[in-house]
Amino acid sequence: MATSNFSETLRVQALRRAGREALVGDGRRWTYAELDADVDRHAAALLAAGITAADLVGVLGRNTATYVIELLALSRLGAVAVPLNWRLHAGEQAYIVEQAGITCLLYDDDFRDEAAHLARSTGLRVIVANGRDAVPGAGSLAGLLAAQPPGVRVPDAEKDPGDVHRLLYTSGTTARPKGVVHTCGNLIANHRAQILELELTQDDRILISAPLFHVSGLEAPGLATFVAGATMVLTPTFKPGDIARVAAEERVTGMVLAAQILFGIMDLDPRPDLGALRYLLFAGVAPSVRREVKARFPHVRTIDTFGMTELCNGVCYMDAAHEESKLGSLGAPFPGVHIRIVDEDFREVPPGVEGEIIVRGDKISPGYWRDEEADRRSRRDGWFRTGDVGRMDEDGYLWFVDRRADLIKSGGENVAGAEVERVIAQHPQVAEVAVIGVPDPAWDEVPKAFVILREPGAAGPGDIRRHCLDNLAKYKVPKYVVIVDSLPRNDSGKVLKKKLREQEAAT
Repeated sequence: MATSNFSETLRVQALRRAGREALVGDGRRWTYAELDADVDRHAAALLAAGITAADLVGVLGRNTATYVIELLALSRLGAVAVPLNWRLHAGEQAYIVEQAGITCLLYDDDFRDEAAHLARSTGLRVIVANGRDAVPGAGSLAGLLAAQPPGVRVPDAEKDPGDVHRLLYTSGTTARPKGVVHTCGNLIANHRAQILELELTQDDRILISAPLFHVSGLEAPGLATFVAGATMVLTPTFKPGDIARVAAEERVTGMVLAAQILFGIMDLDPRPDLGALRYLLFAGVAPSVRREVKARFPHVRTIDTFGMTELCNGVCYMDAAHEESKLGSLGAPFPGVHIRIVDEDFREVPPGVEGEIIVRGDKISPGYWRDEEADRRSRRDGWFRTGDVGRMDEDGYLWFVDRRADLIKSGGENVAGAEVERVIAQHPQVAEVAVIGVPDPAWDEVPKAFVILREPGAAGPGDIRRHCLDNLAKYKVPKYVVIVDSLPRNDSGKVLKKKLREQEAAT
């Protein structure tokens, strides 16, 4: 009986494309038949470790074949995967484990210290070490796999479209990360859209360089690669040189790149051989840069997009026919996705008029995990309120105007100004703080903090940054800290961050 469980895709491909290459990573290659069998072995091993369909399972690791296989095995079991951002501070990860109700953890050797912290500070029931460095009480993945009989099979758990497939935690604009729910139906809708919009076939070789705890790594096109019967290729690092080398050696046909990695690849000498590449997906760069990319790689379709975790990746891609005539646009909506621009009263505005971007469709997350207040703020009449400002033209193409005010986009990561402010406010000498994003040539934006002290001279910028390093992921720590006597405010006393941004732009 067919269900909505993504892992069933492998059963189909193992029959139809048994000998075709499915996955490349960790110095190995898997055909579809081999991958399906390995997913069964891992599913059986995780069952033996004590993981069940009722569990939420944190996965803490870099982009490896083991990571991908574990995600597929958890899907086969019917457990809910929660990919954890390894760039977060261990305390931030502990908050996610507790807020989500994660009961099991799978981790790589690189994150042994974080796993040990989570084992001590949270209520984890099962811990499995993917490598050799096991924390006390953890099982060994290698040992669990060795104990499975040859040819073991694990049936795919039956799932409905509304069942939860995974949670992805995103900073958004709030003081704490929020768990975005992705249902089985969201994945089905996104995978169909990816195949249609990117024109994926079994001959494609898709490079996954974005981290697998990110929606761009998982869903752009990510797992849709397997639905198309194509080949997923993993990169061991995020360095431009490594990505370019793997793309050339593996004759990669498509990939998504963060802006800073794109710039790094363009600066490589000699230029990499990307003759097999047919599309390149990236966002957040100026039209002049996009033209430069097209000039260097004229055979490559350059795709801009509008997306976020709550949308299960992008909801529009720039099509090949309008790369030049609509340069600067983010494309037209995917099939099955509706996008509107509304005013402050939630009324749709005419083409060309700026307003808030709202979205609905089968690939849109139904809400946040255990956070009714966030759901209330972000949903209305079946629409998801992005908070971003944009406009639609007469042809139905989306043009981005401005991002959500308090969301800082730094090196492809979302940094919530409110979260950084919460941590800085805990410093004993801080009376008040405001954090904004300021331009940075390498990272797009970086946080800048404006701090009012309780007593003049009681602390300096270095003290504030050290406090942040003790409590936040490094990429969230303000690059700049300014001690000020006052902050701009409106008549009601609210800090005017827009005024701070204007002041920064004028300097």
